[in-house]
Amino acid sequence: MKLFKEVLKNNKKIIIFYILIGITINFLTLYSVTYYQKILDAFQYQRLTLTPLIIYGVLLIVSTILGYLENYPEQQVKNKLYLDFKLQALKKLKTIDYLEYQKLGTGKLTQKVEDGASSSRDILVNFYLKTIRYLLPTGLFSLIFIYQVKKELVLFIFLGYVIVIIVSNLILKRLYRLKENILDNQELLNKHLVRGFMELVVFRTNKKYDTEIKITEEGIKNIVNAKTKIKLVHEIFFTVFALIVNILKVVVLAYSVLNSNLSVGSIVTVLSLLGKAYEPIAIFNVEYVDYKLNKVTVNKYLEFLDLKDDQNLTTGKRIKQIEGAIEFKNVSYSYLKEKKLIENLSLKIKKNEKVALVGESGSGKSTIIKLIIGLIKNESGKILIDGNDLSKINLNDFYEYVTYISQESPIFDGTLRENLVLDKNISDKEIKEVLKLVSLEKFLNRLEKGLDTELGEKGIRMSGGERQRVALARLFFDSSKIIILDEATSALDNITEKTVMYNILNKLSNKTFIIIAHRLETIKEVDNIFVLSNGKIVEQGKYQELLKKNGYFKKLHTSKESH
Repeated sequence: MKLFKEVLKNNKKIIIFYILIGITINFLTLYSVTYYQKILDAFQYQRLTLTPLIIYGVLLIVSTILGYLENYPEQQVKNKLYLDFKLQALKKLKTIDYLEYQKLGTGKLTQKVEDGASSSRDILVNFYLKTIRYLLPTGLFSLIFIYQVKKELVLFIFLGYVIVIIVSNLILKRLYRLKENILDNQELLNKHLVRGFMELVVFRTNKKYDTEIKITEEGIKNIVNAKTKIKLVHEIFFTVFALIVNILKVVVLAYSVLNSNLSVGSIVTVLSLLGKAYEPIAIFNVEYVDYKLNKVTVNKYLEFLDLKDDQNLTTGKRIKQIEGAIEFKNVSYSYLKEKKLIENLSLKIKKNEKVALVGESGSGKSTIIKLIIGLIKNESGKILIDGNDLSKINLNDFYEYVTYISQESPIFDGTLRENLVLDKNISDKEIKEVLKLVSLEKFLNRLEKGLDTELGEKGIRMSGGERQRVALARLFFDSSKIIILDEATSALDNITEKTVMYNILNKLSNKTFIIIAHRLETIKEVDNIFVLSNGKIVEQGKYQELLKKNGYFKKLHTSKESH
């Protein structure tokens, strides 16, 4: 499995160390039992010397110390594997095809990643690694040491194995069904919890929380009942297992007494090792049930990881420079081969030109933007960047020269300075000059620590307009040649929007701008306006020219003003 191979490869050294230290501890623990036998026999026949006592003591001390040291690789393995499995999801999002990404719900995806990572970790740690480092060595070493004491006793043990396996399989089938039921109820519970967390406004205003709480309470009841039954089935299993082992101990003891050819030390050793010989089978059976259930969860996670990737992100022509010229030649695109969003569209944007896309909702503006940045692929025609076919360009190279700002204007958890310049070394004076250009000087003055004030997760301490202006301020520290503003000033008032856009377009004159405007007043100064309707350009020209035509743009303008 590719997922496991990559994670195991990244953690190979610590996993090998974890396995070796586990095998060593098991060997020393069981080997010390054989020296306990020697001490008892020597004491019985009054031949006890200091040597076996010292060796026995050393074995106990070393195994105890290793037992403590084992905590380090154990925690490293458990936590690192879990986080590495989660990291695979982030790596997938880096390359996933945009259309596949659109089908994913954020809540479901988050839960799928969380469950997939923990289940993948559990399969490796609790099933495979436990089997290799503990269950197999414990069973094998126990049989070897029992065989050294009395060969015939191994036959009794193998007969016991048959009984244990038959009984445990009958009980564990019931256990599997119960755990499967819990898994289904947990998925339902998580679904409603995530929905409730993410949709507070919708659920509260529509009074949906009472229904969600009722469904969640029912799910909790089912999970609690199922887990109680699981505990009871677990206890039945281990009770039956303990009975079988105890019966076998009595049989071995009776055999030893009747034959009278085993010393006291040998009998004590065999009885001590007998439980260890059977313990791995009991634990393996229980872990195998969990393994099968975890595999169901992991397969769902793998379905996400196996979704189609965008090959253009890693293949195609490498580019070292972009001037910023864009051309569409008879480009068509339809969503899911059903609805034509763009049809035979042709347009030209010169380098350093400032253009705007306007039109009603569904006219094709956002589709054009997604085509330009390669998120979706045109079905026919060509999209040229500086004369190069976009479909043959390495998109990761292309993104070095493109900046896209949406109306959401993401702000990450960090200081104002970090959000503005990221990891660049920019002086306070330069930053403050830029903040004036985007009308944020008053906002800066209100902050208790100035540029080093923490903005909080997603800019929770800021208004929508402030978040948008911070995102726009980044443009002044950006080396991109193509800048796309998708209603990036929608939260600004008219006066602030006009000032900010004027400063951006005039100060950054050596860049190509493509603007989807919230208000048409914003695009008065652009070089060209493409007016769209049903995926086609119905008009184009400068602001005043289009108003004088008294056509579709004028209707849009009048409609916007009336609102």
